[in-house]
Order: sequence, then structure tokens, then C-alpha cells
Amino acid sequence: MTTGPLPRWLDAWGYHDTSGALHVAGSTEPADHPYRAELHDLLRPDGEIRARAVFDVEGVPTVCFIEDDGRLMNDPAALDAVRKNIWNQNLISIVLTVDDARAMAASVGLRDIKPEIIELSQAKPFGPYSREDVQSGSVFSRHPDWFLPETRVDRVLLRNLAIVVGDLEKSGLEKGDAQLLMAQVMFVAYLEHRGIVGDSYRKRRNVGGLHDLVRARDRAGITRLLAQLKNDFNGDLLEPTDGNASWRALSDWALQKLEDFLGQADLDSNQLAFWSYDFRYIPVELISGIYESFLSEEKRDVGAYYTPRHLATLVVDQALSRSNDILRERVYDGACGSGILLTTAYRRMLAHAEVRVGRQLSFPERVKLLQGHIFGSDISKSACKVTAFSLYLSVLEHLEPADITDLATKGGALLPKLLGGNIRAGRGEGDFFSPKNPYASSKQCTVFISNPPWVEPPKTATLTADGWAKRNKYKIPRRQVCGAFMLRALDSTMDDGTLCFILPVSILAAQTSRDFVRVLLDRCRVETIINFGDLRKLLFDEAKQPTIVVVARPRSKQNSPSVHAETIEYWVPKTDVSLAFGRLTLHGTDRHVLTSSSLARDNSLLTTLFWGTPHDLATVTRLKLHGTLGDILKSRLGWRSAKGFHLKDASVDRPASSRELRNKPYLNARHFATHGPLLDNHALESFPNDIKTVARLPKALLETFRGPRIVFTDGMTPEREVSAAFSTKPFSFNSSIGALAAPPKDGDLLRFLAAFLRSDLVRYLLLLTAYQVSFERERVAVADLKGLPFVTPEQHSNPVRAEAIVAEVAAFLRDLDHAPHLERSHRYAEWKRHGETLFAEYFGLSVQEKARVHEVTQYVLPSVQPSSYAGLRTLLQHRASKVDTEAYAKTLMHELGAWRDAMSGRGNFQVYLILGSDGVAGGLGIVRLDIGSGDKTGKPRVETQIADNAVVAMLEDIKRYELLPLRIQENLYLAADTVIRHEQSLYLVKPLIRRLWLRGEAYRDAERVVRFIQGKQAL
Repeated sequence: MTTGPLPRWLDAWGYHDTSGALHVAGSTEPADHPYRAELHDLLRPDGEIRARAVFDVEGVPTVCFIEDDGRLMNDPAALDAVRKNIWNQNLISIVLTVDDARAMAASVGLRDIKPEIIELSQAKPFGPYSREDVQSGSVFSRHPDWFLPETRVDRVLLRNLAIVVGDLEKSGLEKGDAQLLMAQVMFVAYLEHRGIVGDSYRKRRNVGGLHDLVRARDRAGITRLLAQLKNDFNGDLLEPTDGNASWRALSDWALQKLEDFLGQADLDSNQLAFWSYDFRYIPVELISGIYESFLSEEKRDVGAYYTPRHLATLVVDQALSRSNDILRERVYDGACGSGILLTTAYRRMLAHAEVRVGRQLSFPERVKLLQGHIFGSDISKSACKVTAFSLYLSVLEHLEPADITDLATKGGALLPKLLGGNIRAGRGEGDFFSPKNPYASSKQCTVFISNPPWVEPPKTATLTADGWAKRNKYKIPRRQVCGAFMLRALDSTMDDGTLCFILPVSILAAQTSRDFVRVLLDRCRVETIINFGDLRKLLFDEAKQPTIVVVARPRSKQNSPSVHAETIEYWVPKTDVSLAFGRLTLHGTDRHVLTSSSLARDNSLLTTLFWGTPHDLATVTRLKLHGTLGDILKSRLGWRSAKGFHLKDASVDRPASSRELRNKPYLNARHFATHGPLLDNHALESFPNDIKTVARLPKALLETFRGPRIVFTDGMTPEREVSAAFSTKPFSFNSSIGALAAPPKDGDLLRFLAAFLRSDLVRYLLLLTAYQVSFERERVAVADLKGLPFVTPEQHSNPVRAEAIVAEVAAFLRDLDHAPHLERSHRYAEWKRHGETLFAEYFGLSVQEKARVHEVTQYVLPSVQPSSYAGLRTLLQHRASKVDTEAYAKTLMHELGAWRDAMSGRGNFQVYLILGSDGVAGGLGIVRLDIGSGDKTGKPRVETQIADNAVVAMLEDIKRYELLPLRIQENLYLAADTVIRHEQSLYLVKPLIRRLWLRGEAYRDAERVVRFIQGKQAL
């Protein structure tokens, strides 16, 4: 691309240094690019978009560059037509239209947002819309409304489909029939929008257009059109299960709703608020995924969830990345749903095949590729029909409409009948655990890829998965179907094949899954685990658990299982602004390497290393070595944990009278209130009159209702503290409240424990050790509390000082208990910082450990699992301050010194920080580490320089000397875990976002530096 104004703009914005991420018109897109087909549509010189270049970030097309031909900047309607087509692809976030002097930046989503004008003289490498601005996500900070997920085509189409299906139900159709009818509508719309079914076809076949027929209320014409399409194109989706009775039964009111849908109205508002759909551009996987999200309720009942497109792309990348030749793979999905994973895999194969032969595959060649390599099954027949629909669209994609029409006329465009062949449906052949399923135990697939059901069935239900597990002597935790699915997949897959699953995190990380993890590691060589726990509320809207992706290989029966020398890559990506661009970014800083043997011993590693580092793991382990609260409850006389009374118990024939409780106060969990670690006595109320009996009232429980104790609820406070409080008042409570009780002589130790449970140290520990706190919801189980480190003063290494600390904390709580009611919260808040120092001293925290606890509770905890796209810019995503960067540098020096001393080394360190200023987009910081050979007692130094020019000069040197791999060199925002050596110095290049400048990162960076110097791979 040497002519036109765009090259000057690309130079000014810094895009020309990214050859792998910048796709220009006239070039050939890589065969392995996940969005090769979409890039082709964007860059076609004779297309309707005619982009001159597209910039992708981590493989996702993000910015579209268009050269103005004299119309676009002066004709909003012309620009809107281009934006509409781009919007339908559901990829591009920003459109930049340029001429010789000006550029116009426009959002893709909302049509009424006014574009922004930029003069060429304003275009800078670190300015608005530059490569740095986009790669860093800074543009999201300036224009959050440009990236609203509800304005994307998938959300709009899904919303309107759900509304029209609901309307069809109101008109008398069954839900499944209504959904399949809308699938037919989309398929016909695709054929019409693509021009495959155009005027010439309609004239030759004497049929009308779907929209015209719906508008005319011509039910007979609609059924005639569908019958003709079935005759010419075959296809399971066009098979009339009821002789097209659904269409004939539609009322005029229902047909009006269909007309509104086809007329592109937003059915929520009945306004043309968004762009109109164009099925020429809407990606096939997107249609498949959208349709899956509102399949019949049976999918929800068996725990199936819509697989988002960006997750499907990532999973297919993982599944095929180990393939030597993807055109030799046989891909099988045992729970294919609407087929988004199979469709994504097929499109990837199709792209490779066309690059290999150097031309577009013909219709028969595409059918042959499909029939030979793509297989699926599902118990839902409706879902399997949509799978066939998605695969049919993929077969037809990018074929010339005239060619397909000609083939149809000659009878050569018949789509293959997939149901009953490649795709098996129903409770027999479609059930992955049924012996009637021909693929489930065939041992013939080379790539098994699936998002299996996440259901944990009730005790009253017996599933085929239960029977299969029982016959094969597997114990599946909580009877999770996906666990049985993972093991059953080994029967489908060749010994040298690949397994790739989308799963709930509990199947590997929950305490109850420990034995299952050992069995899985015995049967599989697990290679990669990607834990999307921080994206739980954004990735699957309705899922109660976070998502993990697991990549594994079957163990050959000829080889005895061995996990001792194996390692597992454990990726723990965190929420960042890349999600607003439709990306799931894996940063090297979010990568751990586990040994399979360590995971087999203790699956809690998956929890600790999600937010923690190996340094945190060492801290937790050290604290627990001295004892836990569970140890105290077992060994100390009179200490116990209990839950309140149960109202009912099916195993109890004769419930106990509540008479003994009626004259005592009652604590209702819904009214639980505290003043810090003390119970608010105003929360106590009279015992409920309607509770005449309870399941049991043993003596031990009655004793728990009086005397010193700590009561707590399962939930946590808004600050993610344990909702625990000390009290000596007599009162009862039901099983929604738990208690830790002790004899009166240990009252002060209980007071100390109550205050400790509300401490920052416990908040830190629970994030790193409590599965549900880290992944699922703000809930603390008794087992989590029992796992906390705790020792009594007599067990302490300094019993005298420990006793004094306990006494001081207990004295404060007694004083607080006697303080005026309205002053208690204020007094506790004033004391809390001092209390934290006492707990840190009691548990022997080092200066570095105290600082780490502080940063986790101050920055990490408030940033966990943002609930909306508006919350993507968490505290961890804010720009790192000078205080943050210098604290990082000092920790880095301290940790390097500790490594040096542990390895009997010598020398000293100097750290220089070169930081970009606040005024630039996508600021970067450079850590330069000079290692001196002198006496190690020399004083280390940290120097900070704020200098944009110095940052740019250093980055130019890094590029000139090719000190980074090409992928990272083209996106320095992924370089934070890479150590660079240049002359006598070591360098780290880090985006200036806070989470990469925490002390925890300094510990990991120190280890990376040490391993780099030793010539080993950095963690």
C-alpha cells in the first residue's frame, strides 16, 4: 500500500511497525487467522466496505481504516452504510476514515454518536487512536459508550429473537416450534441477503420473497417457498417436522411481529435504534451462538450454556494448536448444542484447505470436508437442527451466489443430510452416555472439543451419566455431568488425540473434587488449564460458576501413568478492557507452571495461585505450619463449631419442641448486624411464634446458645470481611447462622479470634484459600474458617508477647461493648489500623508480607469479578502512581537481594525507572536493572525519570536490535513478563497499569530475572 493518504496516517499513529497485526488490502490473510473470512470481507476492493487496512489486537480485528473517496466525510448516510456492514460482523470497534488532511473517528455500535475529527498534525504515536492508544485500551477510557455490549449485533439480534419467539408462543406455538421457525427465517434471510435466492431464482421457481410473503400474510406462499428451498438445497433445517403447520397456523398478529423483525425494527422500542441486520456479514458462529442462548428450557435444565464467540475461538485455537495437519483431524463434540464449536472448527479447516490449494473450495469439496471431519451429538433435537443450520451456512459462505443458484437448478447444490449421519440427536443416539451413540465409544476422533452440561442433578433424578459412571466405578464429585463427560471422552478419542473442554471451575478446584483430580491426572496428561474465574459475571450471563478451559491428552494404555515429571500451564487471566473489544487476552504475567504431582496432592493450588503468587503460597503455607483454627477446635477442651437448629429433617420422625427457646431472644440471619467484631444486640428479637418444633435440640446445641461465642453468617460484608461477631448474650438461631463456642475461661481468646476474623489478614487469606470466596460468590463455609492459621498464646513462639496481644485486643472489645451504641462503629474504625499491626505481629508477618496483605486488600479485593462492562476499569486497571512504581522497585531489589544471598552470590543492584507521563495514551514504563560486581553490602538505589522521549528512544532500541519475539515486539502491552538483555543491563517493559506494578509482581519479576540469568525459562 504505497498510494493514497493512509500510509501517512499509519506512520503518524505508529501502526506501520506491526506487520503481523496490520492487514492491508491486496494482501493474503494467514490461513490460521481465526477471522480470516471477516478480514476478506472487510478488505475486498470490490466489496461494500472496501477498507484499506485493518488492525487487529491479539488476533481480533479492532480498527478499520477507510480512505475517503470524497463522499464519506461529507455524507453521513454513506458513512452509515459502511458502519452498518461493519457492525454486522460484530468485531471492529473503531472506524477511522482518512483523507489527506483529516481523519474521522467513529463508533461502530451506536449510530447517533457524532464522529470525532482529527487533523493530521494532531496524529502522534502515543496520541488518540494511535496503536498505543488501542493496544493499551486507553481509548476505552475516553469513549466507554463506544463499547457498550448491548449495542453489539449479537445482543440486539438475541434480544429481538427472544421477543419474537415470545410473541409466537403467545399466538399459540410451542416454544420449540417457535424457535425452529425463527431458525428457518434466519436461514432464508441468509440465502436472500447473499443473493443465492434472488429475483432470478424466484422467477424461475415461481416463489416469492420471504419478507413480501409475510407482509402479504401469504401463508401458502411461505410454505411453497420453504418446500422449494428444501427441494433445491435439502438440509435438515428445512425439513418440516409438522408439514409446515406452524406457518399455516400463524395469526395475522404473529405475522405482523415477524414483519417487524424482518423490517429491522428494534422490537424492544419498536424504533430503528440500531443498524439493520445483514446476514451477508453476520458471522456464522455468531448466529449459531445466539441461537443456542435461547434454545428450549431443557438446555438450561441440563446445565448447558451459550458459548460466546470469543471463547469458542480461543477454545478452537487451543484444541488445534498441537495439530501437525488440521486437515487430517476428526473433530467430535459430544454435546454440540447449536454447534458453535463445530462451526468454528470447520471454518478454520476450510480456511486452511483453501490456502493449501490456492483457491476457493467448490461446493462439493466443502461438503466432502464437512462430512469427513466434523461430528457431533446432543440429546436436544432442536439444538442439532441448529448445528446443521450453522454448518450449512459455513458451506455456503463466500461462494458466488450465481454459482450456487446454477448448481441448485441442476440439482448439484443439495446440502448433506447431517441428522442421523454426522450429527446424532435424541435420547438414544444423541446421548453421549448411551451405548446407542455411535461416536461416544468409537475411539476414532482426534480432537474432542466440547462445552458439556454443567448440571449437578437433584437426588431424585438419575441420569445416564450416573449409570455410566457406576458401571465404570468412577465417583464423580457432586454427580456433575461434566466430570463424567471428561472421562467418557477418553472412549471417543484416539490415544494421540487432543481433549479440550469448557467446564465449571468447581470440577477441578472445589475441595470435594480432590479425588476426581487424581483420577483425571491418572487417565489424562493435562497440559493447560485456563481459569476465567475473574470474568464469571461477564462471560456466561447465567452461569453460577466461573469457566475454565482444560486441554489434555489421553494416556496411552501401553504406558504406565506418570505425573512426577509433568508440568501444567495454569493461566489465570484477569478482567481488563480487552473484553470490551471482544477479546480474551492471555498475558504472560498471568501464567503459572504447576507440576502435575503437586496438583494431584492438593488441588487448592488452583485457588491460591489464581490471585496469589508463589510468594503468597509460601506465606500461606508458613502460617498454617504452626496450626489452624480447625486444630484448635479438635484439640482444645470445650471448643466447638456448630450450626443453629434445623426446622425440618427428613430423617427425624419426632421433632423436638421449641419450648426451651421461646423465652430467649432470637437472632434472625436476615437481620444480622454488627459493630465491627461485636454483635449489635438490637438485632435480637423475640422467638418466632410460628416455630413450634425444630428437628433436634441436643444438649450441645443448647449450650451453644449461651456463653461466649462467635456467630457468623455464610455471607460476607461489602468489604469482603467475614460476617462474624462476638457475644456473650443468650439467644438462639437457626441453621443459617454458624457459631464457634468456647468455655468462659477462653472468652478473651474468642474475642481476639472475632477481631482477627474481621482483619485484613483474614480477608487476604480467604481470597487465597477459600474456593467460593475466590471464584463463586461472597460466601464463607465453616471449612474455610477451620483452614485459617491460628495458634493459642501457649503454642506461640513468644508466649508472653502473644498473651499480651490477646489481652490488649480483648480489652478493646470489652470497652467497645460498653461504649454508647452510636459510637461503636466509629471507635472500631479508629482502632482498626492499630489492630492490624497487632495481628501482623501475632502471626509473625515480615515487612514485605504486611505490604503484600495491604495491597491485596486495598487494590485486588475491590477489583474481583466486576459485574458489568462499565466496571472493567477496576482499581487494578488504573494507572500506576509514582508511589506504586517505586514500591515495586524497592520490593524487586529486596527480593533480588534475597535470591543472591540464598544462592551465595555477590554484587549489588541499581534500578532505574523510566516512565511515560500522564499525558500520553497507553503509557509504558521501563525497568532497567544494572547489576554491579562489587561488594553486596553496597547500598542499592532506585532512580525514577518521567520522560516520554526517553521511553520512545528505549523502545526504538529494543525494536532495532530485535530484543523481543515478533509477537511481543508488535504489542509491548504483552511484554511485562519478558526479561530483555541489552549490553550490560536487563530490562522489563511494563504497561503503566497498577496490577503489573504490585509488590506481588515484583516477587515474580525477581524470579524471572534470576532464571533468565541462569539461562532457564522464566515463569
